[in-house]
Amino acid sequence: MVKQSANVIQLRIASQQKHEISCKIIVDASGCGTPVSRYMNLPHRNKDTFVNSAQVYVDNLIDVDSDFVELFFGQEYAPGFFGWIIPRRDGSAKVGLAADTRSNIQVCFDRFVKKHPLVSSKLRRARFLTRPRYHLIPVSGGRNRTYSSGFLVVGDAASQVKPTTGGGIVFGLACGQLAGQTAAEAVIKSDRSSSFLESYEVSWRKLIGFDLKLMGWLRRLMYRMPDQHLNRIFSISNELRTDEVLERTSDIDFQGRTLLSLSRDPRLFLTLLSASALSLPSLIVKRD
Repeated sequence: MVKQSANVIQLRIASQQKHEISCKIIVDASGCGTPVSRYMNLPHRNKDTFVNSAQVYVDNLIDVDSDFVELFFGQEYAPGFFGWIIPRRDGSAKVGLAADTRSNIQVCFDRFVKKHPLVSSKLRRARFLTRPRYHLIPVSGGRNRTYSSGFLVVGDAASQVKPTTGGGIVFGLACGQLAGQTAAEAVIKSDRSSSFLESYEVSWRKLIGFDLKLMGWLRRLMYRMPDQHLNRIFSISNELRTDEVLERTSDIDFQGRTLLSLSRDPRLFLTLLSASALSLPSLIVKRD
């Protein structure tokens, strides 16, 4: 629970023992499930701005190349997102999946590891080292507002996460630095007002706003598409050898700027154009 007066914020932490902390400003980096923003009058996020995820650690996989991350797309197994196998240096791997919030993530994950023709084959001798861990991933491309009087929100709590992949470490660190700088300046100048702290949002949107918007468009383009259309896009990409274009970049985090630059190559441009045409029906259909 958060209480705010003219000059101080009181934060009550409920655990085995209750604690109260007084401070001049809060930087909320507590993840997408944080309740703090509710008390600071920030707009509520609806469930469509998230995907549910599940992940386990396993070893003894079959036919897995430690130099490659494997991604698995398709509405049957991962509706609205994708599954993955991420090898680790110790020989184990992270196996996971994310799906839109309309789907039962436990059912999706169980079907993915047991029924997917490729994944189940790779896991048939695997030893599961952990139980599945479930959590939400924000994929909206940034909260509508990330500041209020005496308060800043950063990282997953601010939806500063790549909508295409769910990755948020690089963006979270970059925006965290901006939040820290803004908070320090606010304390030094004794100005915790909403109008002063707005500069944080201006700064982070200038840094990653374009990338988040373009990645959000790509997510809507690809992840609602019927499997047969998605397969067609991968076939077109393979025929045009689009992978050769993508291999020219070393920046996989700022994907918006990267794709804008690489789209000058006709092969990538034609791939994106095909994806846009094939995805159009799924983009205009009204969803329940």
